[in-house]
Amino acid sequence: MPGVLSIVSGGNIAYWKVNPVLKANADSAEVAAKPPDAREGGAWMHIRGTWNPLHGSFFHEGLSVEWHDFHVDSDMDWGRSFHPGSLEICLNFSGSGAFQDGSAERRLGANQFAIYTSQSRPLRAVRSAGSMHRFLTLELSPEFLRAHFGDDLDKLKPPVRRFIELGAKAPPYLEIKPLPASLLAARVQFVQPPVPEAARKTWYLGRVLEILSLTIFVEEDPKELFCHKHQRTNRERVERVRYLVERDLENPPSLEMLAEEVGCSTFYLSRIFAQETGASIPKFLRMKRIEKAAEIIRTGKMNVTEAAMAVGYASLSAFTKAFVEQIGCCPGLYPHAKIRERVVRRVTNGRG
Repeated sequence: MPGVLSIVSGGNIAYWKVNPVLKANADSAEVAAKPPDAREGGAWMHIRGTWNPLHGSFFHEGLSVEWHDFHVDSDMDWGRSFHPGSLEICLNFSGSGAFQDGSAERRLGANQFAIYTSQSRPLRAVRSAGSMHRFLTLELSPEFLRAHFGDDLDKLKPPVRRFIELGAKAPPYLEIKPLPASLLAARVQFVQPPVPEAARKTWYLGRVLEILSLTIFVEEDPKELFCHKHQRTNRERVERVRYLVERDLENPPSLEMLAEEVGCSTFYLSRIFAQETGASIPKFLRMKRIEKAAEIIRTGKMNVTEAAMAVGYASLSAFTKAFVEQIGCCPGLYPHAKIRERVVRRVTNGRG
C-alpha cells in the first residue's frame, strides 16, 4: 500500500519522502498551510519512493531543482505537479510518461529529456504504472531565464525566447529529445553534490546553467560542414557507448544492443570506438572491470572472488590473468603492493 509523504531532514534541505508507516490519509488542511512549493507534495502522495526538492524555490527564486525516484501502481497524474507560468526541463533517466499535445500523445522514454511550458491551462501528462521512475526536473520562471539569458535571446530556441518575452501569454511548448551524453550521469552528482554544504548554492546554479546551455539554445549552425558534423556525431556515439558499458559492468549490453542504441552498424561502431579511444569495446570493458575490481579490493569491501563476480567475471583464473596483465600483480597481493595500474590513459580519457 502506498504511503504518504513526510518531511525528512537532509542537512539544510528538507525533502519529502514516502513513509509507509504513516497513514495514507494526509491532513489536507496541513498540506494547504505549507508554503507553495511544499503544496506540490500533494501530487506525490501516492507514490512509493521519494520526491526530493534539492535546491531553490520556484515561487521565491524562479528556480527549483527536484529529484524523483519512485514506483506507482497505477497511472499517475504527473501534470498536477507542474507550476503554472513555468518552463520545465525533465531529464528522464528511467520510467516513461506521456504528454497530451493537442490531439496527439507524445511519449517520454528513458534517457530522454523534455522541455515544456505549463500555462494557465494545465498541461496534461501522466507517469506510467509498473516501472521505476527516476528523473530530475528544473522548474524555471521567465524572470530567472531573462536574468541569465536576456542578452542572448536571439540565440535561444524560438519557443523558449517567446516564453521569456511573453510569459503566460506565450504559446504552449513541448519538445522531447535524447539526453546529451554529458548529462547521462548527472543524477548522481545532483543528489550527492561533490562540494561542501556552503558551496552548494553556487554549485547547483552552475549545473543548472550548464543544463540550460545544452538544451535551450539553437542546436547547431546549419552551415556546419558535413565532415565536422560527422565527427561530432561519432564522438557522441562513442561517449554514449562508454557510459552504457560502465553503467553495468557485471551485465554489459551486447555489441548489437549498443549499435542499435546509437543508430549504426556493429562494424561501424567497433571501428569508430577504436579510433576515438584506442581500444576495442571488449578491451575497454575489460579495463574498466579491472579498474573497478582493483578499487573494491583496495578498500577491503570484498575479497578477490567477490570482487571478480561483482564486475562480471565467472572465472577466477580469467580474472586473475587479466588483473596481472593490467595491474602488474595478482589480486590477492594488490592491497599490500606498492604498484600502480598500468592503465592506458588514452583509453580512459580519450586520445590527446
